[in-house]
Amino acid sequence: MNPHGKKILFPAKEGTMTNQKRNERRLTLAAILPLVAAIAGCGGDGDDGTQVEEPVPTTVEISPPSATLTFINATAGFTAVVRDQNGRAMQNATVSWSSSDAAVFAISPNGSSATVEAVGNGSGTLTATSGQASGTASVEVAQTPAKLEMVSGDEQEAVRGTALAEPVVVRIEDQGGTAVEGATVTFLPDEGHGSVSETLVETDADGTASTEWTLGVDFRMQSLVAFSGNASFRFRATATADPPIPDLEFVTVTLSREETTVLETLDVTAEIVNLGDGATPGSFHVAVSVDGQIAETLEIDQLESDDSTTVEVTLGPFEVGRRTIELMLDPDSELDEWDRGNNSASRLILVANQNAMSVGETAMVSSTTVREVLLFRIDVTEASDEALNIVLSGGTGDADLFVHYGDRPGHTDDYRCNSGNIDTNESCQMVPTRAGTYHVGVLAFSAFGPSTLEATIGGRPVEAFDIDLVFLNNGTTSQDDIVRQGAERWESVMGRDVQDYPYFTTTPLPANACFSGQPGVSEEIDDIKVWVSIDSIDGVGGAVGVAGPCHVRSISYGFDAIVSTPTVGALILDEADVAQMESQGSLLSVVTHEIAHVLGFGTIWDIREWLQDPSLPRSPEADTHFIGPVTIPAFDAIGGGGYAGARVPVENGAEPGSADSHWRESVFGDELMTPYLTGDTQPLSLVTIESMYDIWYEVDLTAADAFTLSSAGRAGMAVPRGPFIDLSNDVADWPIVVGDQKTGNVVKVIPPRRGR
Repeated sequence: MNPHGKKILFPAKEGTMTNQKRNERRLTLAAILPLVAAIAGCGGDGDDGTQVEEPVPTTVEISPPSATLTFINATAGFTAVVRDQNGRAMQNATVSWSSSDAAVFAISPNGSSATVEAVGNGSGTLTATSGQASGTASVEVAQTPAKLEMVSGDEQEAVRGTALAEPVVVRIEDQGGTAVEGATVTFLPDEGHGSVSETLVETDADGTASTEWTLGVDFRMQSLVAFSGNASFRFRATATADPPIPDLEFVTVTLSREETTVLETLDVTAEIVNLGDGATPGSFHVAVSVDGQIAETLEIDQLESDDSTTVEVTLGPFEVGRRTIELMLDPDSELDEWDRGNNSASRLILVANQNAMSVGETAMVSSTTVREVLLFRIDVTEASDEALNIVLSGGTGDADLFVHYGDRPGHTDDYRCNSGNIDTNESCQMVPTRAGTYHVGVLAFSAFGPSTLEATIGGRPVEAFDIDLVFLNNGTTSQDDIVRQGAERWESVMGRDVQDYPYFTTTPLPANACFSGQPGVSEEIDDIKVWVSIDSIDGVGGAVGVAGPCHVRSISYGFDAIVSTPTVGALILDEADVAQMESQGSLLSVVTHEIAHVLGFGTIWDIREWLQDPSLPRSPEADTHFIGPVTIPAFDAIGGGGYAGARVPVENGAEPGSADSHWRESVFGDELMTPYLTGDTQPLSLVTIESMYDIWYEVDLTAADAFTLSSAGRAGMAVPRGPFIDLSNDVADWPIVVGDQKTGNVVKVIPPRRGR
């Protein structure tokens, strides 16, 4: 190849060359060979015969081009790319790294990569060199305050208006824990909490900054915040007075309710603490006002420093509207205190109208405001075994009726009796009529009226409660009769029926929805249907049986659905155990116990939120208890008033099928609804009957058997004693369907207990 890149051709000739020709050829080759050698020395030929040059490092690029390190020992990675004279990256080029200032950052090289580590604040240049080429990147180390620590001076005490004995000192560190020099720290006392000698202080070489703090005169507990950037620390100090003085403050103010009526009083409870360093005089005053008018003035005994006391006052009734309740400490400013700004507390209450009614009286009601609730109160002075009848009738539209015994509920969901037909014909029969207060609410589901509201005792038929037994698998004739006796016992306990459930005709309950072999339901239910199966399960001594509801009513008045009483359920018994229990004379108690579970005892407690502190699934030591408002007094009446635990005690231990669904065996002993049937008889106690009242059944209190807790029971005795029948795994583990009383629609399906 010639210097111009053209091939030199030597054409072939016919015949023999002459000497002259040979000599001419030798001369020509002699001139060409040195040139070819020179060209070869410049890189040689490529595959296509073109000249290839030797790569030479020409440029070095560092990535990233810069880095800022915010704390000492912080690191950053860099990579160098070396390119030749043609701009191509050289993969195996040798790279050396250097720092312009080793006091700012150090280098850890690794071929074409390097890691720099912050050494000190400042700026420097990182250089990467390959051959005669080099590149640079800038590196800055600028410590950023990340942590502010208290060094000394916290929690001091001094006379108000004087300087603390020691300065307050903080230390600033960067993210790596190295002291930051030259950072600005701001020292700022809270308003009224004194002053400092220097507000802005730069940290020294050790990263510390300090100032002198002089306390204010108006507050005993004072504070100062030191901050730099986002890091801060709050110093606290205690001021003393000479002589010592009190500082009264309301710790808490609670009201018995935040919404009341024109017929109700309001209980106000307040806790007062003396935060000062001195006691109050012999006594001081607390005033309570309503809308600025003093309603009560209380005299409080001397209160020592750091002591507290509780005061209670009953106010009202009030007028309709918003009312402001204010409590004032030392209203006449007779005390010398640290701070008078904490001497008052106020609360806002809403007061609704409520009309008083007497038994035998009627009232005309109507409303054009949807969801308005008209409130009435009936005070009964003499109890009766007959029903209290609350009846709404006449008019147009849709009104719903709510009745509750005891304290007035804050929401319609909490009234124990509700009647929600699709017109204005509503009624609630409360059985028995108890002495005390009944609250009545009439809800305008839509505009309604004029309608008549009436309250009477007796004089109206009370529909009997009906348990419809359907035998899927019969036992012997005598065994079936005992099952019927158990159902009749509960029918006698219930004071009246519950609302029919007509909607299975339009929304049937499918077969097998609760358990295998369960029939479908497509008829109206009055009051509950109970399937009974006496069949083989596991022979004598195993599971006696299981029982529980499959479907429960619910009703909604435009708010959350209220779960009511069961519509259908099942009792399944082992035929081998049934035969043995019949021969022993205990079958009736067992059946009566199991039907109680079908009716909701222990099976819908948690749905109604009467069950507290459950032991399932994993809290065997929980003090599980039932908080039904009439069940607790019934427990006290049978001897439980002195019981030390939470009332009413429910079986705990976290054992599925027994825990959270029976009375506690160690307390109730032989009572019917414990998980072990002991003793010669198993009384159906007043506590059990009242618990059914608390889950929305009306009851006949005279149906209770005589039963009193033993002294061992009141203390919590060991369980069980003597022969017993184990019913500890008898609560059904199947889903419960919740259906709407107004529409029949399925509201939800509550999963099996062991799946919750």
